[in-house]
Parts: sequence; structure tokens; C-alpha cells
Amino acid sequence: MDKKKIVFLALTAVLLLLFSLTFNITAQNLKIHFIDVGQGDSILIEEPGGHNILVDGGDRADIIAAQIINYLKDQKIKKLDYIISTHPHADHIGGLVDIMDSFEVGSVLDSGKIHSSKTYENYLIKIDQENISFDTPRQGDKFKIGEVEIHFLHPDQSLDQYDLNNSSLVFVLKYGQQNFLFTGDIEKEVEKELLTENPKLKADIIKVPHHGSDTSSSAAWVKSLEPKTAVIQVGGDNSYGHPKSKIIKLYQTEGANVFRNDLNGNIVITADGRNHTVKVDRSSDNIMVGAELDSKNDNAPKTETALININSAEAAVLEKLWGIGPATAKKIIKYRNSHGPFKKLEEIKNVDGIDDYKFERWQDKITIN
Repeated sequence: MDKKKIVFLALTAVLLLLFSLTFNITAQNLKIHFIDVGQGDSILIEEPGGHNILVDGGDRADIIAAQIINYLKDQKIKKLDYIISTHPHADHIGGLVDIMDSFEVGSVLDSGKIHSSKTYENYLIKIDQENISFDTPRQGDKFKIGEVEIHFLHPDQSLDQYDLNNSSLVFVLKYGQQNFLFTGDIEKEVEKELLTENPKLKADIIKVPHHGSDTSSSAAWVKSLEPKTAVIQVGGDNSYGHPKSKIIKLYQTEGANVFRNDLNGNIVITADGRNHTVKVDRSSDNIMVGAELDSKNDNAPKTETALININSAEAAVLEKLWGIGPATAKKIIKYRNSHGPFKKLEEIKNVDGIDDYKFERWQDKITIN
């Protein structure tokens, strides 16, 4: 064999080896996609061995469900081995019925907290119709899924003492030397419990609790976890004022790089068990843009938002409430004309088209006086 052929074969062998090594390294990466779903949560976890986990399913709006489905298809997802529903608020489970229609689902892991909403009822019906395995993991439960381990930290056996947010499933996903903490919408009281029960708990990457609300992320929580990266799933111009600027500052002060779906679009973290990188759709020069200032801060603007009187407001004013369009505004006016003034705020749920979820979104923005 002449020298040219020997050199050619040797180079070919080297290139094949390099390609093989590159492929294997890529295949061993964990990917976590914080999908931009507006004001809600939805996270795709691609385990290095090929298993796929979806944590929450965004809001119930058809456009959000379609957005998640299209995103999953773009990632070549054909099966969801697990869906983890952190808690039954519609901004976390709203799109799951359509998602279960579109993908094979191996198992659903649920908090077990019961909710009275139609969204939750439809979600349970769909799980039953599709004969999907259903489980309610509890504190101390561990799952080995391919090359990752999931350790559930919350809740324990009793849910009676917790509201919907604080009943959220909280778990650590462990891959190599890295910890990824998923928190649902827990608030400070549960954070305190978790730190007491897990004093050595650390998180390289954290899904910031409750969309960056200041009812969550206490200073002790953030300091103890020592996160390197913090992701806030939040929608732009939401009615809650999420995220709060002081919460962003807390994470930054402790050395975390903060990312937000409303500013950065889809956020994808790639990890090899030791280090991780973050890729975003859009970069942002100022992570504080749109963050609401702390009302106790002397530098915060002195603003006062007038409550909407549902007994006297005209249609155009009622339409300022989330999810209320012209048709529903007319129904509200027709109802109060037929039945007299609303005597309790909750009575507005008797109007066709207004359910528990809409009421929860703006009950603190309305009055009957």
C-alpha cells in the first residue's frame, strides 16, 4: 500500500474517532428548556439517555398549548415519559389536555392537591381516558430516570395545611455533580420548611418560585441555595407585577445569573454534569426591565390602582379585567340587571364564562362598593 493511501486511511480514522467522541459528548448532555409560555410554567427536560420529562403545561389558552406542542415537535419529541404537574392552577396545567392529545405519555406525577376548577377536572378526565399511569410522589420519594435522579422534597403526606401554591411538588434533579431545583409556586413558609429539613440543600440552577413574586424567594432561601443560574418563568406586562425587582436583586447579590422568559424568550440550559451553558432566543441588556419595584422602597413610584366596581362598571371598564372580552362584559351587565347588584365578589362566578381561574386572577382588583 502506498504512502498516500496510508496517510488517507490514517486521517480518515482520526476524523471518525473525533466525530465519535464529539457525538458521545453531545449525547451525554442534559438539556432543560424553559419554554416561553407567557404568564405560566412549562419546562422540557431531555435526559441524556433519551427520556423526556415535561414539567407543567402552561396556561389553558389554545395559543399557549399550540405553542408548547410546536416547540416539542421542533425538538423532535415523540414521547413524554413523564409529565410532572406541580400544582393544579391553570397557568401550570392549562395546556396539558392538548399536549396529552398530541404525544404519547408514559406517566403523570401530580401533587395530589384537589382543585374545583373545570381545567383541573378536564385534566383528570383526560388522564383517565388515555389510561395514563398516575402517581402522587411525596417527600423522600426518588426516581431514577436514565442517567438522572429525581428527589422529591415536598409535599409530605398531608396537604390540608397548604393552599394550592404551597402544595406544589418540589424536586431536585441530580445529574453528575449538578443539582437542578424545580419549585412550582411555593412561598416563603414552605421554603423555610425545606431549609429546615434539608440544611445542605444547594442548587446550581433554580426555577425561581412563583414567577418571581415577593411572596417567595426569602433572603435566607436564596443565600442558602447558592444558585449559579436562576430562571424566572413569567409573561410580559402581567397583572401581578411579576417579577419583583428586589427578588431579582436577591439572586444577583448571591452571584446568580438571572434569566426571564418575558425578556429572553425560550431559555435552554445544557449541562454535562459539572458545568452548564445557557442559550436564549433574545439577549437583554437590563434584566430589570419591567420588574415591579418594591412598594416599601422609598424610590418606588407612588401609584394607586383604582378597584373596578363590578356593580357599576361599564363594559369598556370590565374588559380591562384579564380574560374578559366584550361578550362576557355584556353578560356581567345582563346578570346584574336581572339579579340586582352583586352582594359578594364570588357571586360574579355565576356569570357564564367566568370560572374559578379568572376570578382568582383578578379578585383583588374588583369591588362591589
